[in-house]
Amino acid sequence: MRHEYMKLVPQNITVTFTNIHSSPSVGESIHVYLERPTEHGFDRAEYVLPVCCLKKCFGFQEDEEYALRQFVKNNSPLIWEIAREDGEIIADPV
Repeated sequence: MRHEYMKLVPQNITVTFTNIHSSPSVGESIHVYLERPTEHGFDRAEYVLPVCCLKKCFGFQEDEEYALRQFVKNNSPLIWEIAREDGEIIADPV
């Protein structure tokens, strides 16, 4: 399930994140998605917390991706807090 976190208004970017996923090999993680509508679809970036690893990115310029990564890093504690309040942790298949 994805939770809407916020909309970055000037950039028209929607930020969503998943429930907490848990696996024996990786531990707990959350996927954070940033999407911006375009004429032909969406620009997208996907980060994995807690390490803020960029998993996928297309449509964003290098400087935009850097700013998005900083945004996700800065908001990581609050995203974890909101995800924990939801209380649902999904076990990934082994």
